[in-house]
Amino acid sequence: MKSYPVIFALFIALLGIVVTILLQSAPGSVSGNPHPSFPSLSQGGDASRHDGITVLGWLFGALQIILFVVCIWVSLCGVKAHRWMVIVCGVAYLFVFTMLMITYRQGVAEAPFVLGFPLPTTLLLFGMWPMAAVFAILYVVKFRSWVYSPQDQEAFENLKAEMSSKGGDHDT
Repeated sequence: MKSYPVIFALFIALLGIVVTILLQSAPGSVSGNPHPSFPSLSQGGDASRHDGITVLGWLFGALQIILFVVCIWVSLCGVKAHRWMVIVCGVAYLFVFTMLMITYRQGVAEAPFVLGFPLPTTLLLFGMWPMAAVFAILYVVKFRSWVYSPQDQEAFENLKAEMSSKGGDHDT
């Protein structure tokens, strides 16, 4: 199966979500309310200000994560045995993001504090960021065996030598 239609469909879906969000009217108190003691400050409202876009926001983030995982999947050079790692990490990333959205939707005021932060903030700091770091570490550590193998490098060098022997100016 070619991956390009999947990537294109994900981009179209992301665009559709952005257009849908832009066409909705802005909910009340979306830019904050005046603080009762300090009128020059604005304070955010409760989670109800996101009623119309919470699901669209989750869908947008979930599709971005899926696009990210698909792009990494495509870059793996025939190593089907190790693709499960990317899928497992992607599912874990999507799970953490979903939990972040659920706890954020419930509101920060009612959220329990974990490690000194409200639960949504804890999930962001200690869930979302480490999951992205796992992908970066996997990509760096496994680059030579998963993405650009020595066989790929040899094939590239042979192609480069063939092109230069034909008189082409393809040295770069």
